[in-house]
Amino acid sequence: MKNTKVLIAGYLGMFFFGVAFLVMGAVLPSLAAKFSLSEAESSLLVSFLPIGLIFGSLVFGPVIDKYGYKSLMLAAMALGAIGLETLAFGPNPGIIRIGIFIIGISGGMLNGATNALVSDASDDKSKAANLSLLGFFYCVGAISIPLLTGALSKYFSYTPIVGVAGALMVLTFVFYLFVDFPKAKFQQGFPIKKILGMAKEPLLLLFSFVLFFQSALEGLTNNWSPQYLTGSHGFSAEQAQYALSFVVVGMAISRLSLSLILKKIDGVKVIVMSMGLILAGALCTLFAQSSTAAVAGAVLLGLGLAATFPIALGKVGEKYKEMSGTAFSLALVISLFGNTLMNLFIGQIGVEKLPLLQIVCAVMIIILFAVGNKQTSK
Repeated sequence: MKNTKVLIAGYLGMFFFGVAFLVMGAVLPSLAAKFSLSEAESSLLVSFLPIGLIFGSLVFGPVIDKYGYKSLMLAAMALGAIGLETLAFGPNPGIIRIGIFIIGISGGMLNGATNALVSDASDDKSKAANLSLLGFFYCVGAISIPLLTGALSKYFSYTPIVGVAGALMVLTFVFYLFVDFPKAKFQQGFPIKKILGMAKEPLLLLFSFVLFFQSALEGLTNNWSPQYLTGSHGFSAEQAQYALSFVVVGMAISRLSLSLILKKIDGVKVIVMSMGLILAGALCTLFAQSSTAAVAGAVLLGLGLAATFPIALGKVGEKYKEMSGTAFSLALVISLFGNTLMNLFIGQIGVEKLPLLQIVCAVMIIILFAVGNKQTSK
């Protein structure tokens, strides 16, 4: 029961990370209209989210290793609630920027801490499966705000919807007060030299760069698929967004299935199969001449995107049990840079290269994971 409560706490935290990660995309058009923002001003507003995510991802690991999970999980939930309420009711863009930055910090902390928490609360056999189920809750959170704002836009503005999400985070904060989270791993001092040494650990770097390319793949698919379909295949904006929504659907189905599959099939085989789905999805997208083909490609991409994070983080959690928070922190920060750099890169070479870049990322994931897995089995 103790571990069940901890796992529920992790799943709730990841749900709200999904909310934090997608909330800007859902409310940005309404925000831009409300405050008469130009494209440049809207872009500046959005940029505060990834900055906050990187900051939150940097701090969570050392904090949970030194002070335990409870204080950080409570702080992350409180910050998320404050950020969402600021986004909902902020009177001007300056205040809203602060709210978005706070949401980013909360999201970065929740993403990292919930992965480390579920890893620590699971035995080695169930670790990857539980992390995969954790990813399912991210999908549910990620799709909830866009669905609600879309479905209720005729009746409500984004303000009450985002405000209610913030209130739910307050309720989760109260639940966290009664959860017996794992204690700090270094209550009698903190090994600074060991932390610095981890940044040079070949195995940790291998799996971190697996996540670098995985995060790049997710960023490319989520951010550029609609533009690719409209620019290269002449799809309408509505058709392209409809197709994109099936990426999340595919990922949710896959994450839920993986919680069972990973108990029976080796992680390496699952990674190879997943990247095969990415290849098939990229080729579908490349040759899509209809909405049906684009949706099929989106579903295949979503199915293929689901496995890498839980499996790679499971390997990191197994190898670095005594400093799992710090190890996860380093891995997730490197993954965020992959997302950022690849998005900048495609802007330089052109969105028509999207399927090619997706295939390159998939191949790199297979190579790096195979090398890392071989090292762990020695």
